[in-house]
Amino acid sequence: MRDTGLRSAPPFFSIILPVYNEAGVLGKTLSGLPQGEDLEIIVVDGGSTDGSGTVAGKFPGVRLLQAPRGRGSQMNAGAQAARGRFLIFLHADTVLGPEHLAALRRAASAPKFAAGAFKLRLVPSLPALRLISWGANLRVRLFGLPYGDQALILRRDLFQTLGGFSRCRPEDLDLVIRLRRHARIHILTPPVASSGRKWLQQGYFYTTLRNWLFGAYHLAERVFTRRWPGKGDLKSEQ
Repeated sequence: MRDTGLRSAPPFFSIILPVYNEAGVLGKTLSGLPQGEDLEIIVVDGGSTDGSGTVAGKFPGVRLLQAPRGRGSQMNAGAQAARGRFLIFLHADTVLGPEHLAALRRAASAPKFAAGAFKLRLVPSLPALRLISWGANLRVRLFGLPYGDQALILRRDLFQTLGGFSRCRPEDLDLVIRLRRHARIHILTPPVASSGRKWLQQGYFYTTLRNWLFGAYHLAERVFTRRWPGKGDLKSEQ
């Protein structure tokens, strides 16, 4: 694993972005991230061939790591290198701005705050994507299941207790299910803007149905098989 730079001041928040061939959106995401002495930004590249690492390298305050491809493995690698008390796992096409960091600072000031995520707003603001965003936020309200495109937030010691992410998909849903046994997941506002490109490229109905079926299949596996252990893969990757 390669590290391209360290900051001397210990941060309070570590933003971790796993990327693989995300050069088209990564620059916009990184340029929109807030700055602060209490913040570090870590990009974990999974072997991109489109220059994603070069894009990240243009931002002096960004730490660039290399890790085996796989969102779970990449996020675990970023978490191991992170120095912040809180870890924020951010998709490359999800925009996290100063207003979100301000909301996170307010939430983290509460001693009992250990985990959270943001409400979701898919962009561009098309009627179908607004409906899908509404459904995702309803899922969170009813079942307490935010997904990775909502910027998952965990206190680092809690993340380590959970064993990190699984290397199998859906690594975000698996972590959230295990997380709910240990801490309340606070849902923060304002919503983060995440790209609706999957729905635009693959179709609204197909993408939504596939996500539902994939989630249902995962829940069935947890009930009827032993494929999903009680902890993630962080310890086995150390």
